[in-house]
Amino acid sequence: MARERNPERDKARRIWLDSGGTLTARQVAEQVGVKPEQVRKWKSLDSWAAELEAQKPPRKRGGQPGNKNAAGAGAPHGNRNAETHGAYSTVRLADLPDEQREYIESITLDTGTNMLSELQLLIAKEADLQSKIAKIENGDPDALYIDRVVEMRAPKSTERLEQQQEKLETLRRKRDDLTWEIDSGPDGKPPSKAKQKQLDALQREIAALEDTTADRQMELEKSSYKVNMQTVIKASAFDRAMKLEAELNKIHGRIIKLLDSIKGYEMESRRLRLEERKYNLAKQKLSGAFDVDPETGEIIDEVDDPCGDPEI
Repeated sequence: MARERNPERDKARRIWLDSGGTLTARQVAEQVGVKPEQVRKWKSLDSWAAELEAQKPPRKRGGQPGNKNAAGAGAPHGNRNAETHGAYSTVRLADLPDEQREYIESITLDTGTNMLSELQLLIAKEADLQSKIAKIENGDPDALYIDRVVEMRAPKSTERLEQQQEKLETLRRKRDDLTWEIDSGPDGKPPSKAKQKQLDALQREIAALEDTTADRQMELEKSSYKVNMQTVIKASAFDRAMKLEAELNKIHGRIIKLLDSIKGYEMESRRLRLEERKYNLAKQKLSGAFDVDPETGEIIDEVDDPCGDPEI
């Protein structure tokens, strides 16, 4: 025959749950009149902690109550808080500098105007390269120019952080053991001053070490690499001038190609205007009604097209 359930068992469970889990085993034992060891045993067998967790309301998504993460509403529209390398970021005209925005807004669908603008930019680039080459040629022939900087980086050591974490775990175990020892002491007797002082010292040491460990971890997250060696590669005046000359030749080629395109565009525009004049004259011949210039007496065979491309 099973032993009858101790009525104090349910009473102790109810007292602990009503306190929200804040009472210690010793405090509950004093209220129900049993030993703290018995209360701990009941707490483990009946899963008081799981029952207390089940009574809590479901946690809502978001920050903890009282936090000020979203104080003053959320992030503004168009913010770049989640941007990493920026390759897929949305670019808005309003975010661009005034000079870039004005240039983009000035771009039209007029072919002649766009080709002329591109030619002007290429000529400006050509003039800039020529001035840089002249500056090098007129300068010190033995001068050196920084070509590139090469850095050798290595991961930062995490040994110190691991040592701090191990020490923190050791201190936490000591604190838990000391707390258990205090709770398991004689009934009704407060802990000795020496043990309480030892516990307070452990708490202060743990808090200080937690702050140090968190700072170290944050430092590693910001930059996980350190520069071990840096090499500055310099080029002579001749090498620098040769690179500029190579780029200048590319610009020359683009200008020549663009001039050919402009010439072809002009020829095509003239051919289209001639075909339009032929078509207009043939249409007037078929209708028998001719448009005559009253001043010259010549037949008007041109078509006014306000949307046509202007000549370059």
